[in-house]
Amino acid sequence: MSHKVTVTSYHPDGTVCPPDHKYTTSNRPLAEGCTGRGRFIATCTCGTWTEPSATKGYAADMGRRHRITASRNPN
Repeated sequence: MSHKVTVTSYHPDGTVCPPDHKYTTSNRPLAEGCTGRGRFIATCTCGTWTEPSATKGYAADMGRRHRITASRNPN
C-alpha cells in the first residue's frame, strides 16, 4: 500500500485555510479576510492516521515518520 500524507491548514474557527492564502515571513496573513492559521492536521491516505499540530513543520515531519514506519510494517 502506498502512503501519501497531506497537511491541511485550518483557521482558528475550524474552517480550512486555502493553500492560495499567502503569509509574510512572520506568519501574518496577506489574504483579505484571512484570520490566520490556527492549527495543522496531517492525514494519510491509509485512512487510519492523522496528526494535529500547532506548526506545519511538525505535522509534515510526523507524516514523514508515519510513511517510513508504515512502509516497514505493511500490516
